[in-house]
Amino acid sequence: MDKEFYAHSTDLPDKSDWQPLVEHLEEVAMLSEKFAAVFRAGDWGRCAGLLHDAGKATEAFQRRLEGSAQQVDHMTFGARQAQENTGQLGLLLSYVICGHHGGLPDGGAQEGKLHYRLKHGKVPQDVVLLSVADIKQALVPPFKLERDFGGFSLSFFTRMIYSCLVDADFLDTEGFISPEKRAARPQAEPEQMAKLKASLDTHLAQLTVTAKSTEVNRVRQEILAQCRAKAGLPPQIFSLTVPTGGGKTLSSLAFALDHAVAHKLRRVIYAIPFTSIIEQNAGIFQDILGREQVLEHHCNYKENDDPEEAAYNRRRGLAAENWDAPLVVTTNVQLFESLFSNKPSRCRKLHNIAGSVIVLDEAQAIPTEYLEPCLAVLRELVAHYNCTVVLCTATQPALDNDKLRNKLQKTHEIITGPQRYYDELKRTQVHFIGKLTDAELAAKIDAERQVLCIVPTKPQARTLYEQLHENDGTYHLSTNMYPEHRRRILDEIRARLKSKQTCRVVSTSLVEAGVDLDFPVIYRAMAGLDSIAQAAGRCNREGWLNELGELGQVYVYEPEKPPRMPWLKRCMSRADETLRNLPDADPLGLVAMRRYFELLYDVQELDKKQIVARLNQMTRDLYFPFHEIAGEFRFIEDDTIGVIVPIEPEAQELVRELRHTKYPRNTLRKLQQYSVALRSREFSALDTAGAFEMVRGEFPVLCNLKAYRKQIGLCFSEGEVWEVEALIQ
Repeated sequence: MDKEFYAHSTDLPDKSDWQPLVEHLEEVAMLSEKFAAVFRAGDWGRCAGLLHDAGKATEAFQRRLEGSAQQVDHMTFGARQAQENTGQLGLLLSYVICGHHGGLPDGGAQEGKLHYRLKHGKVPQDVVLLSVADIKQALVPPFKLERDFGGFSLSFFTRMIYSCLVDADFLDTEGFISPEKRAARPQAEPEQMAKLKASLDTHLAQLTVTAKSTEVNRVRQEILAQCRAKAGLPPQIFSLTVPTGGGKTLSSLAFALDHAVAHKLRRVIYAIPFTSIIEQNAGIFQDILGREQVLEHHCNYKENDDPEEAAYNRRRGLAAENWDAPLVVTTNVQLFESLFSNKPSRCRKLHNIAGSVIVLDEAQAIPTEYLEPCLAVLRELVAHYNCTVVLCTATQPALDNDKLRNKLQKTHEIITGPQRYYDELKRTQVHFIGKLTDAELAAKIDAERQVLCIVPTKPQARTLYEQLHENDGTYHLSTNMYPEHRRRILDEIRARLKSKQTCRVVSTSLVEAGVDLDFPVIYRAMAGLDSIAQAAGRCNREGWLNELGELGQVYVYEPEKPPRMPWLKRCMSRADETLRNLPDADPLGLVAMRRYFELLYDVQELDKKQIVARLNQMTRDLYFPFHEIAGEFRFIEDDTIGVIVPIEPEAQELVRELRHTKYPRNTLRKLQQYSVALRSREFSALDTAGAFEMVRGEFPVLCNLKAYRKQIGLCFSEGEVWEVEALIQ
């Protein structure tokens, strides 16, 4: 009989309510097996669960539970057992077990890396191999390895088993330490996807009855019908190419739910590049399907602090930890960075991606320097984890281009003959008008009653705004304003547009994707064709000019000072080359757009950090750099520092809370709505001017509120931070 060892302790010295180690191993193994069984790897999940804490069966660790401060390595023992007793690929479980607290390690013989730890790790001499963890089973992957892609497949498989283990470990430990928290977790309902489909069916039936008989609605109905007709096709990679105004939000949801029900898939995941679209789409989905069914997960999510919302906030927070929800609306950053992460907190959700419909809205927005690894992981999810991927956009990228090493070889377009819908829903004319000085551009904007001008950089937005006449209804938008401030300005703009009042807006590209604005005239600085198309989507959006026999007007100009950023310059040059090669093509049509992306992807930096190559090693020792890559895979190369702007009463109250709370994370998340991200140079300028207070020594709070101006947001140059009167004592 095994001696009684414990996995977790309480304050009771008689140990009567401590969790036995055997119980913890068996419970984690059961959960991990259940999670991994979704992708036919239940044996792997069970072995990982039984071995992950096997090293706790030692007197040294038991003394630690009793209060000893001695550090005990309780992971290396189980990792060695996996390496020695589960076959040639047992090393994959060694990664999982060694990393289940601190993160998947890098492989290698250097100190701190997996192979070094397996060889030199100091396992206590008295460690006992419990009978439940006495495993001798040769494990094999549940899929055949491709010759050219086997290493990547094994590395990703390791990450998925890791996800199963860490989520199971979290959940069982939570059940012991905080049973009330475990009980509050939302539970999946039987046939939940069918119930969501029924809710959507009811909503769409009501729309059919109440919708006006217009050309736009006829086209939307045709697109919806095609999506529903194709939903029965087998899981694979689909493209959904629908022009702006074609109703792709509801059509893609209908396809996803119909497809999930037809193929018994577990959930739908919407990945969207911009939080403005996330909030908008999540709101639509919640209205149709019910708020409890839709998890909105992104960094700018704002909880309702009403006490009556506490139970919902708690359930939502728990679901966000592992995406245990039927419909998840999240960011590209959250999805893809998690798929290449090594941390337990970010990887918990990965096993719940298996058996899902993944809708990539605005699919063209995947950063080009990470395109190859993103395509590789999408192929992996479809090939081995029973996922369907839908590339949903009005500007479909050429992801089947032969020049892509990891091209999507079989992409099934849902819409038959999509170009005709672009022709039928045409609502704008695009004019390329050459170079304009700032003064000339300002004069053109002043001459319009309702106009939006989109410029490439924040300094250009401010310069142009300051050259406009100071008329009522003139606005500036940029990320120098904190999100809550921008949200209010956008509400004002929408109200003025709706009431036909004067409205002139100068903005950076933050308004382009998904922001619900409808101007008759747009000026857009020269950019990539996809960006120009996004800008055009803010013009005559509802087609009201068509009813008058007119079209919205989009003017593309060359700015007086072209942007210096290499990426923007490359997009501009590829767009210019496309237009020269196809002088008669619609610049926003499918032919021109495909040619633009083919030219854009004809570069050597589609995997700038060689992530696929580094994960695709098939050496005997399986040296996978999990930790390295997790640190390098960043969609946003963030050298920014978030500065809290406590102008509004809620922000001021949150700053007071930040000063005193024991756990600042939740408070900081709420403060994101009142924060501006500054580059290091911008931060230094304000810091030199003494504009910040470092709360708790690490969180910058703007103490000189003169540096934040209602019209333009945060100012950076030292000369404009302090007003003269403020320096007179």
